[in-house]
Amino acid sequence: MRFVRLVVRNFQAIETAEVDFRPGLNVLFGPNDVGKSTLAAAIRAALLVSPSSSEASRYRSWFADAVPEVLLTFQDDDDHYWQVRKRFGISSSQSTADLCHSKDGTSFSSEYQARKVDEHLRKLLGWGVAAPGGKGAPRGLPTSFLSHALLADQADVET
Repeated sequence: MRFVRLVVRNFQAIETAEVDFRPGLNVLFGPNDVGKSTLAAAIRAALLVSPSSSEASRYRSWFADAVPEVLLTFQDDDDHYWQVRKRFGISSSQSTADLCHSKDGTSFSSEYQARKVDEHLRKLLGWGVAAPGGKGAPRGLPTSFLSHALLADQADVET
């Protein structure tokens, strides 16, 4: 999998940010408090967090009464493009998830909505992350070796 583009709106300290990723190693650098860790949290949220989970409340904008939104475009190993869009609202009516597919990376069609988005993302990622929700299912941010190694929170170095 390769990230192609990230768009973040009203997510914690970020009002709007757009990042285009190139093939190979991409490095985000800059002074403290410009949003590098917040961008990483947005990627983690797009891939691993259900918009209606209690974890989603952490993403509220620090500046506006607006719904946090993340749009992440990535390319899979079969050269297909996927675009996941999640809105992390306070109420369930404001929280949405949509997963779109494209063969060329420009024209996307919606494939999955709501809970089906997280189910299909888990299959695409193949990271061994358990399905969200349900009685007895794990709560909060999903954990697996790969989810920690690739997308761990900066403050969670010990894990």
